[in-house]
Amino acid sequence: MNPASKGLRAAAWGRRPGRFLVMITPLTVGLTLALGLSLPTAHAEDCASLDIHLGSAAGYTDVECDSADSMSEGMSDTQETIRATDFRSIFLIRHLSAGNRTYLRQTDTKTMIEPAFAKAEGWTSAPGGNRFSATRFQGWFKSNPASALACFGFSRFTGHVDRTMGYRHAIYGFYCARQPEGVSDADVRRLIGALTFDFE
Repeated sequence: MNPASKGLRAAAWGRRPGRFLVMITPLTVGLTLALGLSLPTAHAEDCASLDIHLGSAAGYTDVECDSADSMSEGMSDTQETIRATDFRSIFLIRHLSAGNRTYLRQTDTKTMIEPAFAKAEGWTSAPGGNRFSATRFQGWFKSNPASALACFGFSRFTGHVDRTMGYRHAIYGFYCARQPEGVSDADVRRLIGALTFDFE
């Protein structure tokens, strides 16, 4: 792995979005927001064993995958992560799956991915596809706040939980590249199109 690729890999996201996880009460109408979810211990995985997959159309050969389970205050979830990097870009994909008596509250893409950055601005719409919503922006990673990157973020919630306003699965993440211009529509569509999953 070259030094530039290492820097981008180190920049990506350490913490899970616990604020989206909600408990189903016995009556299924009262909701308790998960505050202070325990951080999981991630385990390196063979990428083929995950429920999310990044196809060769994305153009990456340096790809790492991991998964982790977490439980706190009766709520549980599983998180899978794909990190794909090259000399100029990173494509980070997360799949959060709600566990027993738990669901995920739908939220917008910006809210889900903005905490990964020291600063993010210039949010504009981008083409999604396959029911993903997407947004372009310019981002600065916390590990290198002097260097602006052209980025787009994406998200999709799926698997509606009966008698709730929540979902079983959330797929979300971002792509950032060292380039002067914004990420093109064609690249947004290609990268989102390369992402597949084994659930609905």
